[in-house]
Amino acid sequence: MGVVSQPNMNMPEAIHIIADFAGCPAELLESGAKGEAVLAATVKESGLSCILIRSHQFSPSGYTAAALLEESHITLHTWPEHRAVQIDIFTCGSHDRARKAYGILKRLFAPDQIAERILHRSLNRISLE
Repeated sequence: MGVVSQPNMNMPEAIHIIADFAGCPAELLESGAKGEAVLAATVKESGLSCILIRSHQFSPSGYTAAALLEESHITLHTWPEHRAVQIDIFTCGSHDRARKAYGILKRLFAPDQIAERILHRSLNRISLE
């Protein structure tokens, strides 16, 4: 079991945004290629640093798409039959850029309903010994 570390260790502080969107346009939820395009636009506009974007296409439709970032990742998991997407943004980089990316995804997916949680994560609360 770890011990709480001293506050002066200055370990990374991270933001983790988790959201479920419902009532999204079906055309954004069906194709992994569309998900990759959404991620590319989001990363570019938010100022995050992309290493790689990939997706996995499900049959008959729906996908999981991921952007691997220098700062961490953004993932999209879609259910076209429910007009829904689940989003995960995690970064130990700029919290403002992560929030901007989230705002862009809200704008692009234009959901009717949103359930969201924003977590502030820190290794300063644990011992890594």
